[in-house]
Amino acid sequence: MKKSLLAYSGMFVLAVAGCGAAGSNVTTGTGGTGTTGAAGTTGSGGDNTTGAAGTSGNAGTTGAAGTGTPGDAGTTGTAGTAGTAGTAGTAGTTGTAGTTGTAGTTGTAGRGGTTGTAGTTGTAGRGGTTGTAGTTGTAGTTGRGGTTGTAGTTGTGGTGVGNDLVPGFDGYYWEATPSGNTALSGTNYPFGPTAGGCPTGTTWDTTGYINTKPVLTVGGTSGQKYTINIGVRGVVGTRCYTGGTAATTAAGNPSGQNNTWYAGGKQSGDSIWNTMEIRVAPKVAGQANQPNSAYDIYFVNSFNTTAWCQKEATYETRFTASFPVMGGGTITLVTHDTNCRTLANCGSVEAQASCNSSAARIIDMTGLTPPATSPGGGTFNQPRTGSLAGSTYYLQWIWIDVTSVTSP
Repeated sequence: MKKSLLAYSGMFVLAVAGCGAAGSNVTTGTGGTGTTGAAGTTGSGGDNTTGAAGTSGNAGTTGAAGTGTPGDAGTTGTAGTAGTAGTAGTAGTTGTAGTTGTAGTTGTAGRGGTTGTAGTTGTAGRGGTTGTAGTTGTAGTTGRGGTTGTAGTTGTGGTGVGNDLVPGFDGYYWEATPSGNTALSGTNYPFGPTAGGCPTGTTWDTTGYINTKPVLTVGGTSGQKYTINIGVRGVVGTRCYTGGTAATTAAGNPSGQNNTWYAGGKQSGDSIWNTMEIRVAPKVAGQANQPNSAYDIYFVNSFNTTAWCQKEATYETRFTASFPVMGGGTITLVTHDTNCRTLANCGSVEAQASCNSSAARIIDMTGLTPPATSPGGGTFNQPRTGSLAGSTYYLQWIWIDVTSVTSP
């Protein structure tokens, strides 16, 4: 708008200047008057909305050009002043934004229930069977502050089950210790009552000397069946048994190892050779050839009866065997000799007139667990000897090694 007014004013001046040079008595044109444009109104601010802009003022009108008669050039009419432009309306102020609602506070989480105390684990016996597992505790209900269920207790471990199911049996040293005062001959040593003499009974079972070792108690669960697996080594005088089952039918070996295990039955021939018996009480159901009403019986110094089974000599024994027992029962080791004297460890020669102690058998004891030691501790010296009434004798003995215990 301002550029157009200026352009028009320039043209008007040139025109007047041209005319003024030719005419006379020229009157000066009256300058056009321009009205000042009205200012625009200020926009009102909206409530929380942006205010509307003010309206622009109306532009002033251009002044009318001065009139003049031809002749001398009139003076240039004063150009009408340009109307003052309306001021821009003040923008409305921005409405105050609404406040954001306060967020709800998060609910306090329920306090967790305390964890139940675990039951104590039962002490397991050596190689014990696994106890029955405890039942799992009922879990607490989930909810605000729900408590956790108490954990079930752990089952108690098996008691006393393992190689030491029968305390004292693993590593048991069983010796026919010299005793009494029986008159001797050949390669015998006394094995009779400490008071002397040799009892005479009405039957073989009541005649002579019956040496009973301390009773061993079977551990584990009362009434539970267990199988004891053993290894046996030693030097024994052998004899005949009948009515049971021999571990082997091979003839005896005077210079080597022998399996002398015999299950069930009884002694044969009422002979004067000593027995070596393992008595197990109570009886275990289902065992063959067990004639005794109160206990099952096993022998550790048998030779088979198809060739020969007893001679004036002792032999090396080494074998493995198994037999069942009942938890809470007993094992009793018994040696019975009817003439109260027994054969000594005098070497591999049979029917010697006197004992050759320098040729006594020495048994390999390596690989035993626990290692073999003498009664009371110390080195397991061989040959095993015992003294009685100032004399030294070379003894019969066996070592029992429990290799494992199983339970069906």
